[in-house]
Amino acid sequence: MNIALLSIGNELLSGDTLNTNAAWIGRKVTELGCSVQRQITVPDDESSIVDGLNRLIDSKPNYLIITGGLGPTEDDITRTTLFRFVGTEAVFDNGYWSALSERFKRFGMNIPESNRNQALVPALGGVIPNPVGSARGFQFKVDGSILVALPGVPAEMKSMMEQTVIPMIAKSVTEPTMIRTLRTTGIPESALIERIADATAGDHGCNIGYYPSLYGVDIRISSIRQDRVDRLSEELYSLLGSMIYGEGKDTIEHVIVHTAIEKHKTVSVAESCTGGLIGHRITEIPGSSAIFKGGLVVYGNEAKITVLGVEQACINSYGAVSKTTAGQMATKVMEKFGTDYGLSVTGIAGPGGGTAEKPVGLVYIGLADSQSNQVREFTFGTDRNRNKLRTSQAALNWLRVTLQND
Repeated sequence: MNIALLSIGNELLSGDTLNTNAAWIGRKVTELGCSVQRQITVPDDESSIVDGLNRLIDSKPNYLIITGGLGPTEDDITRTTLFRFVGTEAVFDNGYWSALSERFKRFGMNIPESNRNQALVPALGGVIPNPVGSARGFQFKVDGSILVALPGVPAEMKSMMEQTVIPMIAKSVTEPTMIRTLRTTGIPESALIERIADATAGDHGCNIGYYPSLYGVDIRISSIRQDRVDRLSEELYSLLGSMIYGEGKDTIEHVIVHTAIEKHKTVSVAESCTGGLIGHRITEIPGSSAIFKGGLVVYGNEAKITVLGVEQACINSYGAVSKTTAGQMATKVMEKFGTDYGLSVTGIAGPGGGTAEKPVGLVYIGLADSQSNQVREFTFGTDRNRNKLRTSQAALNWLRVTLQND
C-alpha cells in the first residue's frame, strides 16, 4: 500500500512552522504496514498545488493525503483548487452552516461571513467530518488514487485521521509490511553498521533503514514476512546486546522506570550542567513516582556544597567539573534521598567556560549504590543544547544497563 503526501502552506516553506503533520502521518501509515513513497511541500499558490497534485498522482499512490489550506482566510485556496482539479462544482451545505453558526453562538460570537466557504462541499466527492474544528475534509478518486484533503491544524488533522482516514486505509491493506524498529544508543552509526555488517550483508530478505539522532540510532527492519524480520532482529540482538535499549516507540526513560519498578529499585539525581533534564525525562513516564524519589539541580558551587553536601575541599582542589566532584555528588544525593542508586552529572555545556584542560563538552557522570561509586568521563561537542541532551542520554543509558544487570 503506497502513500503520497502533499503539504500546503507558505509558512512551511519559510520555516515559520515545522511540518510536523507529514512526520506524524508518515509514522501512522507506516505502522499500518504502508509505505510513504513521496512527500512534497508547496506554497499557497494554485499552480504550485496543481503541479504537486499532478506529480504525486503520476507516481500512482493508493492514497494521496493533502494537508493545509482549508481554513476561512484568503490564502486558504486548497478547497477551490482541489474542486477545480477534480472537476466538481461546489455546493453550499445549509445544514452545516446552521450547525456551525450555532457552535459560534455557544462561544458568545457571531460567525464571520468568511467562514461560509467552510460550508462548501463537492457535488462529486465525499466529506470527512472534523470532530474538533470547523474545516471539514474531502475525499475524491482520481486515476485510481484516493485523494484525502485535511486541514493543516495538527489537532484537527490528527483527530480526522484517527477517526476516519486511518480506519479507511487499514481496511485497504491486504499485504502489510511487517516492521520492527530496534532502538540503540551509545554507539555511533558508522561503528554500528560495521558491527552488524556480516548479518546485514546476508540473504535475509529484509529492508534495513538507519535513523540516527542525538539519542542514538534506530534500526528499522521490514519485510512482508514476519519470520524474516524476527530472524534478522534476533541476530542483531546477539551482536549488539545491551546497546539495544528497546523497540518501536520505547524511550530509555520508559525502560528505566519499568525495569526499576520490576526490580523494586529507587533512584535519585543530582544535576549540574543538565539543569534538571534527567529528572524531567524520568518524571515524564507515568508511574515514575514509584522509583524516582527526588532530584537536585545544584548548578553553582555553593549549591553543590550547601545543598548537596559536596566537600568544599573537593571543589577547591579538583573543581566543580571533575571526577571526584561527580563521585561525591552521586553518593550524596543517594544518601540524602535514601535511594538504591544516586546518579550525578557535572560538566561544561558551553559555548563558553572551557579551558585547554577542561574543554567545552567535557562531562563527568557519577553512579553510586551501597557497594560502589563509579564515574565516567565523556567529551561531547560545543553546542550547548546538544551537550545537555547527549549528557542526559549517556547518564540514563548507564543507569538502564546497571538496573538491567542488577
